[in-house]
Amino acid sequence: MKTSTSHSTTTHQDSLRVLKDLDTGILNHMTWLKKLHRPLISDESPEPGDLAEDAHCRCKFGRWYYQNSNHPELREAPVFQKIGELHQAMHEDARILLQRKMNGQKIRLEEYERFMDGAISFEWEVQSLQFEIVQRICVIDHLTGVWNRQSMQSKLAEEMERMRRTGNTCCLCMMDIDHFKTVNDIYGHPVGDQVLQASVQFISQRLRKYDSIFRYGGEEFLICLPNTRAEEAEFMLKRLCSEFEQHAIPLQDGNTVSITASFGVAAMHTEMSIQDAIVMADHALLCAKSKGRNRVCMWEIEETS
Repeated sequence: MKTSTSHSTTTHQDSLRVLKDLDTGILNHMTWLKKLHRPLISDESPEPGDLAEDAHCRCKFGRWYYQNSNHPELREAPVFQKIGELHQAMHEDARILLQRKMNGQKIRLEEYERFMDGAISFEWEVQSLQFEIVQRICVIDHLTGVWNRQSMQSKLAEEMERMRRTGNTCCLCMMDIDHFKTVNDIYGHPVGDQVLQASVQFISQRLRKYDSIFRYGGEEFLICLPNTRAEEAEFMLKRLCSEFEQHAIPLQDGNTVSITASFGVAAMHTEMSIQDAIVMADHALLCAKSKGRNRVCMWEIEETS
């Protein structure tokens, strides 16, 4: 699953579907494990599929795992690949045990323990992936797919610590969708949700991979721009503001909606708190709104002697 520190592309619904599939996978695994022991401890014949060299592809979990179109967001995740490796090794060890039993040979203890250790490790890794997904759901805004406000403080604290350690700069931007209430009033809240999702997707796709975007509340979003000086942030966001204004958001009924956004930017400083930096960005946003919206305003600390 893609877990970029910038923003999420996996929706809440996608994550829940993965969790459900993994629950089913664990249940299938336990059922298979129970059935596998029957021919090992009795005269019952093993399932033909368990004796095949590609047994890991034939079981229910394997058929789910190797579907090319199945959850593409998981394909590159190291834990997902490790699960596949453990699953294949487990089936290979099971096939060795079954062949020994069929040939009238004694099953060696070390072979059985290797198989059971692999089966336990497989289940453990699947459960670890589930835990990772649950943790992810807890820090992701369910509507837009970006980081939620609960995750904001810890991630900004990490950035502040990085600034102290490296001396790098960082800017915060408070973004507000202009006149969003009017969209809800005219089109209804379902269309408003669609517009909000499309707006955030448009903005997110134009951020750098190491930037972060958080849903601050309602139609307000906080953007963190690491390794960025104030003048660089202003230039970047003015271009983003202009592109957003020209972007027509398609609706499900075939119509389009064009909206704008206001941006307030402030530089983070290691000698001030994160909350103070957020407040400054919010003050800059108020400045942008008071000047007519659809613009970028910088908030700079005045030097006093």
